[in-house]
Amino acid sequence: MQALQGSFRLSALMGCRWFAALAVLPTWLAWGGAAQAAADEEEASPPAEASAPPPAKAEPIAAKVVPVVEAPAPPAPAPVIEQMGPETFPGRLRGLYGGSLWLEPSFHGLQWPQNTRTGIGLSGSFWVDSGNERITRDRPQLPNSKMYFQQGRGLLRVTPAYVSGPLFVQGQVELVGNLCQAATSGPAANPVTNTVCQSAGTFSTDDLWIRVGQWNLWDVKVGRFEAWEVYHLGMGMEPYTLERLGAGMLGVDSTTTPRLEAPTLYAVNYLHDRPTEGLAVGYAAAHAYVTPYLRFELLAKLGDDNNRADNGTGDTPSTYYGARPTAIFDIGWLKLKAAGEYQKRSAVVQTVDGGGNKHDNTDNRTQEGVGGSAQFVIDPFVEFGVNAALGKTRHVNSYGTEVGEDSYTTKSIGLFANGRFAEGWLGGLGVNWTTQLDKFLASGSTSNDYTTHFQAFAALQYLLARQLYIKAVFGYARAGFQASDVTVPVWNNYMYSGRVRLMYLY
Repeated sequence: MQALQGSFRLSALMGCRWFAALAVLPTWLAWGGAAQAAADEEEASPPAEASAPPPAKAEPIAAKVVPVVEAPAPPAPAPVIEQMGPETFPGRLRGLYGGSLWLEPSFHGLQWPQNTRTGIGLSGSFWVDSGNERITRDRPQLPNSKMYFQQGRGLLRVTPAYVSGPLFVQGQVELVGNLCQAATSGPAANPVTNTVCQSAGTFSTDDLWIRVGQWNLWDVKVGRFEAWEVYHLGMGMEPYTLERLGAGMLGVDSTTTPRLEAPTLYAVNYLHDRPTEGLAVGYAAAHAYVTPYLRFELLAKLGDDNNRADNGTGDTPSTYYGARPTAIFDIGWLKLKAAGEYQKRSAVVQTVDGGGNKHDNTDNRTQEGVGGSAQFVIDPFVEFGVNAALGKTRHVNSYGTEVGEDSYTTKSIGLFANGRFAEGWLGGLGVNWTTQLDKFLASGSTSNDYTTHFQAFAALQYLLARQLYIKAVFGYARAGFQASDVTVPVWNNYMYSGRVRLMYLY
């Protein structure tokens, strides 16, 4: 999960510095004593004026004994503990304490952690969901689905930093353990591999990056990470959850050509999510903090997914490049966010014709999109926002022909609202509407494939001891399918789900 909530900062002061300070301490004290004595003598003997009469004889004054108080030894440096609450960024309201805006993983573009000294930050999270989901399909040929489930994820984050005045260098790695574990079954002579966890893995990495910059002014970041968030969902539809997938086919054959699936929410996320293409694809981003309220991110993507054979998706080995500029205007109670993105995937390996001539492979896919949001925080009572995004994908095969079923336009709009109604208690609502129209046209048809997806949720959360989040989420989704093939009737899928999440942050 993508939230940074707690940070343990370990002081990096070296013992040798204390030793050096103690070694020169006598010299400092002697110098300071001599300087003070000279100052006292100068004050006691001011320059005499020529016309001044001789001073009267003064009575002897008993010497005043001033006890010498030795300065206490400086205490040994203790570990610095920083709780990532609203006080982390003074004067910068992230959202309701414990709410979804407060937990937003990119902290609305703010630099984190706010290092003041060299050290190592330790933080992380654990969450486990337990629940039930049912999907009904009103087309007679398509079966319904129902399941109980448990999903979970644990993350350990290590963030070392070196600080020199306003400049800093950081690194970060996030090691992830997944509840889903795959194992082989069947006889030893003919084992069957359970592949259900392959997409997530049983142990993996989320962040792995290096950043250098100046606090509240600029920085440059390279590696594997998420871009700044623009489209905010609220207290439900978190990544890796079944309710995020909604009322999809989930392994059920739609019996259409091409096969139809519920459209995925577009949240200006072609280049927002961490790169997952494989071999050598990564990000680089430059950040500018123009004022305390206005900041920019320019993210670039570059790399190859596979240089030996077809990649995991079965597509042609490809090179990726792209860019995603983002702007955030944030005055605490109001946050305006906007982003655009473009990326292209092109084939790495040339094609060879029958005559042995080599040609550049025309297989490529381009994706571009734009979106924005407005978010409002009335602390400590309510926060809410509205989102909108438009994305386009175009795929051209190695013959130079556009692939209709893989070329489409996706539109998403959404609303969310969170409210506090008692100490430790938050409630949240969210709705999102997504449509997708591709360019596939069946024989004898005048309409392209068209799918829709309405997703809604209600959430209730209690924060125990400011550490354990206990949240119940109830989800509903309706997906509509209209195939280009006129012989296929229009149908809908309906999803009903409920889950309880326990999440511990440190």
